Amino acid sequence: MEEIVKKYFREWKKEEPVRMGLLPASGSHRKYYRICYSEGFILGVYNESEEENAAYISFARQFRQERLPVPELCHVCDDKRVYFVEDLGDVTLFSLLPHGMAYPGIRQADGRYASLFGLYRHVIRCLLDFQTAGGTKGLDYSHVYPVESFDRTAMLWDLEHFKYFFLKLSGIGFSETALQRDFERLADLLVPETSHCFMYRDFQSRNIMIRDGKPWFIDFQGGRRGPLAYDVASLLFDAKADLPDEWRSALLDYYVEEASSHMVSFDAKVFRTSFSACVLMRILQAMGTYGLRGLYERKSLFLKSIPFAIRNLAHIVDNGLMPCALPEIERLVSKLRDSHWASFERPSSDRLTLKVGSFSYKQGLPAPENEHGGGFVFDCRFLPNPGRKEEYKNLTGRSPEVKAFLSLYPEVSGFLQNCLQLVRPAVLRYIERDFESLSLLFGCTGGQHRSVYCAEEMARLLRENFDVEVELRHWVHPE
Repeated sequence: MEEIVKKYFREWKKEEPVRMGLLPASGSHRKYYRICYSEGFILGVYNESEEENAAYISFARQFRQERLPVPELCHVCDDKRVYFVEDLGDVTLFSLLPHGMAYPGIRQADGRYASLFGLYRHVIRCLLDFQTAGGTKGLDYSHVYPVESFDRTAMLWDLEHFKYFFLKLSGIGFSETALQRDFERLADLLVPETSHCFMYRDFQSRNIMIRDGKPWFIDFQGGRRGPLAYDVASLLFDAKADLPDEWRSALLDYYVEEASSHMVSFDAKVFRTSFSACVLMRILQAMGTYGLRGLYERKSLFLKSIPFAIRNLAHIVDNGLMPCALPEIERLVSKLRDSHWASFERPSSDRLTLKVGSFSYKQGLPAPENEHGGGFVFDCRFLPNPGRKEEYKNLTGRSPEVKAFLSLYPEVSGFLQNCLQLVRPAVLRYIERDFESLSLLFGCTGGQHRSVYCAEEMARLLRENFDVEVELRHWVHPE
């Protein structure tokens, strides 16, 4: 394949590449080659499916005409298996999330930082531009692959993808008849929402590149007509992105506000019902892909996504977000959350206790609780201070209002992820050496807001990453 791409590049540019390398594989069978040449860098794409290539090429040309942020289509070869596109770099939205790369924000062209939450809002606004692309004339769907619309048949294909490639391969028992009834009920709920608007199909953080602090969009070859809510669901419940619930709620509200302003026929109530159904359908479809790529093709990247997807399913059930009565799916969620598929691979110890606490620098560092002393002490005083706002003064870092406030600042989540990465080698070593105790203390001025929040969040992160005892103590505000 590399030689074919190189051959077409030579014929097009009349020069030899300086160097050429295959980019890491993703979930598709397309091959991407980064080519360095006299004018800079470009990507060569090889794909045997001419129909899928035609869909990408058609949408790429239309989106560029609409001035949407997609890579420029530079050249299409005669045999339609190879084409060349603008190289947008390596930074994806996913890579900027705290667990991907602890980062305070996204550096823009002028050197300033944009908030990660603000970037998600920008992505939401761009999604609306994609959904309304073409205006009253509409997009040309004549090259769409494999189907023009996300209709009832296509929905059932996705749900059966979950059944055959996840449930059957994972060994999770289920009732064929009851599950089929649930599938049909869920599809029937969404069919009226199959609209004339563009549905990106795979609108998730790995398909959003970041360049000069702004989002650019790739991998839209699966686009078709479909429900408005599907792409919003894909973005907000992107499994390994694992967005905070506060972000999901705020971003969903922002989409509804923007869509209400820019779409004459937009109905917020109908949209929110459709959104719940789309979230469920998208998660099940994604789990089918994790089964195909992970359980069948043995690609570890996809296996690691399974626990996140199960946690999202449990969140839907636990918070009463099921779009309608789906008894067999609910029964499966209960089985999945108790199965080994829901478990992250966590280093474990029956002896080690991680003692996490919050304190006030005004009152001083708490005395060590054992003869060895030591441990980690983290200073939270540089973080945004909720205590400066009148409405938060009498609350603590455990209060939902304060948690929502702090979760919106990427420097807070970035700080916690940096703390986790610093602590991780010590915890692994303590487990290996069979030690009994390690302390982690978080301090702020009054020991009320930032330190309490950070201690609570660190305790949660430690429980998610290690199978050890975690004790939590707030020295000033034990509540």
